[in-house]
Amino acid sequence: MALACPAFLGAGSSGAEDTAREVRVVMGTTAELRVGGLADPAAALDAAFAALTRVDDAMSLWKESELTRLNDLGHGRVSPDVLVVLRHALDVARASRGSFDPTIEPLVRATGGLGGPRRRLPASERSALMARVGFSRVQVDLDTGVVTLAPGTRLDFGGIAKGYATDLALEALRAAGATCALVDLGESSIGTFGEELAIEVRDPEQSRAPPWASFRVRDAAVATSAGDQRSGHILDPRTGLPSRGVLAATIVARTGIEADALSTAVYVLGARKGLRLLEQRGAGGFVLERRNGRRTLRATRGFARAYGLTTASGVRAFE
Repeated sequence: MALACPAFLGAGSSGAEDTAREVRVVMGTTAELRVGGLADPAAALDAAFAALTRVDDAMSLWKESELTRLNDLGHGRVSPDVLVVLRHALDVARASRGSFDPTIEPLVRATGGLGGPRRRLPASERSALMARVGFSRVQVDLDTGVVTLAPGTRLDFGGIAKGYATDLALEALRAAGATCALVDLGESSIGTFGEELAIEVRDPEQSRAPPWASFRVRDAAVATSAGDQRSGHILDPRTGLPSRGVLAATIVARTGIEADALSTAVYVLGARKGLRLLEQRGAGGFVLERRNGRRTLRATRGFARAYGLTTASGVRAFE
């Protein structure tokens, strides 16, 4: 992972003494929730974890779910949760010209991304699978909530569902009256409100090496896509090949669903086109690269000032 969020910066300040923390395994990852301002936080934490479980039950491809049933049938009326995620996924797919694409499931499955053996696809097999991939192969009737997939097309929300789940969990904590909260899903999707959060940007090449940088956020969502999560696991939907343009992409946005989808799109697009996409959508962020052997961080304009970005010695930063 490329991020680490050690604590609310407000720890020890007003309201921090009643901060509660709980960790559970959900959505295939370690989910950490922290909440402050509640005399009895247990019910609020349960509601937030229930929101995460709700998304997992609807959108997981690792067990039977609403999404697997839709994929198998190719047609059906979907729940409000699936409809929200699908509409946002298609919006980002259009904006990124297919660099993020929720129809990538056939390629992910064939390359072992859903639990099968890891394999490199022969060109002929990859070409055949690419014929089933493309966001234009999905039709959504907004009046009825009915989704129709072209033959052979299947959906994968792996690059967006955790962001949406983070949003729902934060909503549950707000509704309970929390004054501050953190939702951290395996350090790849993070949401927070009410307290400033310090985030370290881990070395994307060596997990035990010192961080490349750090920054701070408040009332925002953060998502990261990085090659160190599982080498070659992020595919370029336009080619069917592993994306290797950058080492990592980190996004700061108003919502988790936006940050999550954009982190994948930017990782695939690379620095120039990816950062331009972020600015077009009103988000901030950066990519990590090796340029001529040197560690390089390239950020959207104004990111360093807005988020207090600092880089380690030897890391070049550009906006």
